This record gives sequence, structure tokens and C-alpha cells, in this order.
Amino acid sequence: MMMTGTIKGLVAGAVSVVLLLGATAASAYEAGDMVLRAGLAGVLPDSSFDQNDLGGAGVDVDDGYSLGITFTYMATANLGVGVLGAWPFEHDFDGAGTLSGSGEVGSTKHLPPTVTLQWHFPTGTNFHPYIGAGVNYTYFFDEETSGALSGINLELDDSWGLAAEAGVDFDLGNDLVLSGQLWYLDIDTEAKLSGLGNLDVEVDPWVFMVGIGKKF
Repeated sequence: MMMTGTIKGLVAGAVSVVLLLGATAASAYEAGDMVLRAGLAGVLPDSSFDQNDLGGAGVDVDDGYSLGITFTYMATANLGVGVLGAWPFEHDFDGAGTLSGSGEVGSTKHLPPTVTLQWHFPTGTNFHPYIGAGVNYTYFFDEETSGALSGINLELDDSWGLAAEAGVDFDLGNDLVLSGQLWYLDIDTEAKLSGLGNLDVEVDPWVFMVGIGKKF
């Protein structure tokens, strides 16, 4: 999508600016440090569905945005544990496959709590990059149908999957940081449509957050 490409370009540009700024010496994170961050978060699905389900009918999952909150606890100077939380995201479903052209056919809300083990690279600058890997649990709720599926009950199974993460904190001084984070989440769900059957949907989104943080 054009919107997705624009957002990825803005995130890449912001990271480039931080790289240029991170030239002055700053203290690295230490064991026992905690970092709490909050900011704009977006879930950008790369959705697909099983063409063999429901006679080729399917859905595309639209992007969703919300308030994101992340937390990192530093077990050592380089090894941290990260947690991703958020205010619920809401996504609309557009008809796909044999439902193409039918417009919006439903919506859902979800929470994607994610826990990762992070490795923070020592740079000796204000620039603190890190990578991580872990597990995601996605809870779907408030499912609704509309348009071509109006009146049909929809339930989405919760999902467990792997997660990968990359991020950067830029030390602003006074224990404040400017933060950018990016995750790839393996989210697969089964959509149960009363009277029609079940549809396997792979959401597999890129998730980003840009915000401000406080080190404790």
C-alpha cells in the first residue's frame, strides 16, 4: 500500500537522522536499568487467506494505529527483556477473492502483547541500537460483520507466534530517549463465520512505534 511505503520511508528517514546525531559520547545502559516508552504505534498487515476456504472468498486486513507502550529491563549491560503493549488496535476487513469489490465486510479489535529477548549493541555514543526475538500473543475481540457479510456471526481465534524486533534509542539527556522500534509478528488466525464455514487468515504484520521514553 502507498500508506505503508510512506510510513516505512519516514521511519527510515528518522533512523538516518538519529545516526547522524549520535556522534557524542554518552553512557551506555547498565544492568538494572529500566526504560519505559510511549508513542504512536501502527500495525501494517501483510494479510493473505487460504484460497481453498469458503469457495475462494477472503478478506484483506487494513492497517491500524493506536497508542503503543514498550518496556525494557536490562539484565546486563547488553542483554535486556522487552515487552510490547498498546491500547487496542482496530482493523477493517475488505472483501478479497470472490468477495473482491464488495468493500468493507467486517472489523475487529486486538491486543498484541509481545515479549522479546534483546541484545543492545555498545556504541559509545548517544545512539543505542538493539535487536531482539521472542513470542507474540494476539487476542481478538469485538468482531463485527458488515456489507456482504452483514448479519453473519464472526469469531477470530487468538494467535501465538514468533516475533522479531529491531530498535534504537537516542539519548536526549536527563534520562530521556527518543525511540524508534520495528517488529515482525507471525499472526495466524481462523475466522469462523456462522453458516458459511471457517477461513484461515495470515495477518503477519509489520509493527512500528515512534515515541519518547524515560530511563529509570
